[in-house]
Amino acid sequence: MPPSIGPGTTLEGKYELVEELGEGAMGVVYLGKDVQLQRSVAIKFIQPDMVRSDEAHERFLHEARAMARVKHVNVVDIYAYGEIARTPYFVMEYVRGVTVYDWLEEHGRPHLSVDEAIGILDQTCRGIAAIHAAGAVHRDLKPTNVLIGPAFRVCVMDLGLSKVLDRPASAPKDTVSGTPAYMAPEVVMGTPLSGALEQQADVYALGVMAFEMVTGRLPFNFPSPTETMLAHVEQEPPVPSELRHDLPEAFDRVILAALAKSPTARTQGAEAFRRALLEARESVSSAKRALRILVADDDDDFRALVVETLSYAFPDAEIVAVADGEAAVRAAEAGPVSLAVIDLDMPRMNGLEVTAAFRATPHLEKTPILVVTATGGAPDWRLLSALGADGFVVKPIDPVSLIALARRTLPQ
Repeated sequence: MPPSIGPGTTLEGKYELVEELGEGAMGVVYLGKDVQLQRSVAIKFIQPDMVRSDEAHERFLHEARAMARVKHVNVVDIYAYGEIARTPYFVMEYVRGVTVYDWLEEHGRPHLSVDEAIGILDQTCRGIAAIHAAGAVHRDLKPTNVLIGPAFRVCVMDLGLSKVLDRPASAPKDTVSGTPAYMAPEVVMGTPLSGALEQQADVYALGVMAFEMVTGRLPFNFPSPTETMLAHVEQEPPVPSELRHDLPEAFDRVILAALAKSPTARTQGAEAFRRALLEARESVSSAKRALRILVADDDDDFRALVVETLSYAFPDAEIVAVADGEAAVRAAEAGPVSLAVIDLDMPRMNGLEVTAAFRATPHLEKTPILVVTATGGAPDWRLLSALGADGFVVKPIDPVSLIALARRTLPQ
């Protein structure tokens, strides 16, 4: 920076520079203070080695104008533009927080939880959708250009490589630029596109960010930037759930659709990608809520064994364990039951009585029931079968056999 610009400098009598926050390829950012309004601001100056470049000045002004087009809670706001000592600057909203990159470094090992990733992506998509609605494209979306501020507010920033779709002919010419790990194939190839198709490059970058958050790695990451860019063009990305085995397959379809090579085949827009992520999460949540298994046995050790076995086989299921027949009926009346594992010989109500009670209750009449016994025989099974039981298990049980029987008995 020129010697006249630094901490303590006041710009136009309005903005006092406090300290340097960081720098990027295009500019240096300072923490500043709005003297009149008594609030913190961020002030970005053009890089010192670009001060004499008319083209750099034009691009810097272009960035400020692109930001000024957008008014959205998930995009950093811009307040003013000016020049000091022939060095242009603009004044922005100051968001105290960390970049998504820093957040991933601290919290993303081996990966973020699905809900945490969606919490960040949901707001990022909203910000990108607002940029698109204003007639612009970000073109350099990546974790270092997204902030997480107070109350987990997520803000898109740094529109230094952005493009305004309705720009005049005198605007800066396009170049193949961006960050290789997040570049869409059409950007790498320099493919000319028109209208909304140009915005699809941001959707691709959102897909890369989603992949990175839920798997802990990038889809393509080679030592050479050229290799990485070519991989975006030529190679298919890995399937996310093959890298993270507890990731529901519903997210594979959503993320891979955003990473389609062709912008026309890709998820159409940031808002569509956001909705697809939320729908995938809702479908998984619904599936989890739908599986509720009831275990009723008065033998504490055996009941614990059955719960442990079924928890292993169905990790997303809600398992309700009770010690007698009456408690089993009350638990079933409290909510739908996907499968009931009932001991034949229990206090208050035995397995026969519980089975009969289930079959006499409208919302339980089709609930699959497995009856477990240490003493019953063929006559008991014939009676249970007539009452509508679906299976008969003799103690001591083999956990593998119990899992197999439960899987066969549960509705598809």
